[in-house]
Amino acid sequence: MTGFAGLERPAWRVDVDDTIGEVAWSPLDDRVGVGCTGGDVVVLDAAGSMLDRRRDHPAGTACLAWHDGEVVSGGVDGWVVAGAHRERLSGWIASLASGPDGLAVAHGRHVSLLGGATSERLPASVAQVRWSSCTDAAGGRPGLVVCGHGYVSEFDADLSVRIDAALVWGGSVEQVDWSPGGGWAAASTRGTTNYLWPSSIGQGGRVVDPAVRVHVLPCPSSSGRLLRFDPTGRYAGIATSGGLAVFDLDEVHPVAGPPGRLLPLFCDVHAFRWWPAAPVAVLGVATDSGGGGLLLVRCDERAAPVGVVDLGTPVIGLEWSRDGRLLAAACGDGTVVGLRRVVDWAWQDSADQWDVTDRL
Repeated sequence: MTGFAGLERPAWRVDVDDTIGEVAWSPLDDRVGVGCTGGDVVVLDAAGSMLDRRRDHPAGTACLAWHDGEVVSGGVDGWVVAGAHRERLSGWIASLASGPDGLAVAHGRHVSLLGGATSERLPASVAQVRWSSCTDAAGGRPGLVVCGHGYVSEFDADLSVRIDAALVWGGSVEQVDWSPGGGWAAASTRGTTNYLWPSSIGQGGRVVDPAVRVHVLPCPSSSGRLLRFDPTGRYAGIATSGGLAVFDLDEVHPVAGPPGRLLPLFCDVHAFRWWPAAPVAVLGVATDSGGGGLLLVRCDERAAPVGVVDLGTPVIGLEWSRDGRLLAAACGDGTVVGLRRVVDWAWQDSADQWDVTDRL
């Protein structure tokens, strides 16, 4: 086990005896939900003790979220389980999103509010649904952003009004994200094409603006689900098959877009989160030998890997607890590992280890 400044040695390790699909911390307390592809949903506390285990989806758990203090799961058979409430929708449950107006569910080519309205039929299966932090023109309520093969769209909170971005999106759009201040939005596809555009979300506007100029972010092929804006709002990172692509949003050219660099990592990245208050990427990786662990990469002007933890198995999911003090790592061997953050870690003093000069 190799430790490094920033994270302590694993505080606990729990074997859920199944392949893990997703981990999600409760936004209200220190519980973490684990969705297993075999159909079980497991709930752990911050000490790694198992609080609950139930088989909600015999056909397999597809996604996980928290809503109103309950862990919610969606199955490949169309069932959504939220505490005592069970509801079946058409199609595979691809994504769940909790918001002030309810629990949004992406299923097949539709988006629904659990127990409520359903959207019109979308051009292709929905890959992701998210509540935005912007407000609609009528009641000042957040809207829903959805994406899928060839499209990014936005609905109002009632799913009655839809706005499409006036762009032919190349490939399968897997994810839409926006910077902490709402000034930028991005879409990532399963492949080599990613998109960035200025957003009025920070001024109470929408994420999708049909008239806005969209920049293409070139980088090696990615899964489409590993694009993240850092907590400072300056950097956009995309974990790829060739490493980590980092774009500086403080220097965006009106035509050429933001400058970027590729940090070669020589391992496969399966999970990506940022350090809670710093431009340091925390990556879950796998090695060619079948092992894996965590890799920390500094992404500012002194960009370089700054540490590694060998967990002996690929890390396929990463989530910080609500206070950012505990990191849950879902591993390929069916275990969940809890690592505590060193809160006063001086990441600015971390020494450069690799000379990264590759530019996009």
